Amino acid sequence: MLKRAKKDSVHDADNQIVLDEEEQHPEVIYHEHSHRKPVFFGTILAVLLAIGLSMILGSYSSEGSAEEVVANRISKSTLAGETPFTDETNSGITPRDFDVTVGDSGGDAKMLIWDFNSEDHDEVQILVNGQPLKEKLILATDPAAISIPVPSTVTVKGLKDDGGGISYAVKFPNDKITYYNVVSVNGGNTYTVKPL
Repeated sequence: MLKRAKKDSVHDADNQIVLDEEEQHPEVIYHEHSHRKPVFFGTILAVLLAIGLSMILGSYSSEGSAEEVVANRISKSTLAGETPFTDETNSGITPRDFDVTVGDSGGDAKMLIWDFNSEDHDEVQILVNGQPLKEKLILATDPAAISIPVPSTVTVKGLKDDGGGISYAVKFPNDKITYYNVVSVNGGNTYTVKPL
């Protein structure tokens, strides 16, 4: 029995020595460090490619060039006050009336109006349901905000053309669509504004 106890204690001592050696020398996986750099740089490259592609695809507009946007007469990507042209031109478009559906169930809505060409101080009058709301509005590249009732009929009447035609853009922020139009002196365009 004494031999067996002595043998067990020697065996335990050997196991302790083996465990101590394993703690001092962790298991080595060959080439572990050589894989870290390529994985790190591969991850960085993948992130940069994803950012680059999102910037390219995010800035792409299916509406095309400035001429195509204005020729189509409406745009879902135009920001208020955006001027696609640097000189006074109307891209050969003719006056047109529009039906507009805004997301309000009634009440008031905001209408933004600005000169989408170079600013030449053309003048318009804004009428709502046949009554003047703005007697004289000088079109500028900075949008003018007008509160209008919903439903209503908004008329943009041309007052003064300082050359190149009276060209303007109208945006209803609730609708998120920009409408490009032209109007002649004493002519008018109507926007029939309806609730959703």
